[in-house]
Amino acid sequence: MMDSVSAHVSEAGGPPVQATGSLPDAPAGAFDHAVHDAAGLQPGPAWCDVAGWQALIGRHARLFDAWIDGAAIGFVPRAAADAGAGTMLAWTRHGGGMRVEQRRFGGFADCAVAVLFVAEPDALEEVHARLHDNALGAMKLQLRRGGMLLYVLAPKTQLLEDGYEDFLEALGLAFMGACR
Repeated sequence: MMDSVSAHVSEAGGPPVQATGSLPDAPAGAFDHAVHDAAGLQPGPAWCDVAGWQALIGRHARLFDAWIDGAAIGFVPRAAADAGAGTMLAWTRHGGGMRVEQRRFGGFADCAVAVLFVAEPDALEEVHARLHDNALGAMKLQLRRGGMLLYVLAPKTQLLEDGYEDFLEALGLAFMGACR
């Protein structure tokens, strides 16, 4: 059951999600074109630019310092979310550092991330266009406009324990509220 936390943020109940990277990674530069082609969409460079996203999270490393190993967020095109299959861009903590990788997306229940961003066509491209100039601000704007929907797939306590708070607050998602 999904309870609405805000206009674009949902929290799913149930057991904590273990972001272990147990899903097989897609080959470097791979993208599931079949899902996009079926929806009449062509993936843009944002979905394939692992190096560009890696540089972005490197510049914002302090937001990920508190993440535990295995903690992960994912980005998936709306067409893949609707189909329950496709390729997901994941930001994952491994060995004390952050790594951007492509993974198979098999639906919400099988994505092994604590937070999932579902992007409308061109939304991630607009964020990608700002990789060197306030990309997180562009992501925040896409969340506010509805170009990206955010699904919180792990309980709030797990998000706090696993270190997601600084990253989520950087996107303007004060999920702890005013009272701590």
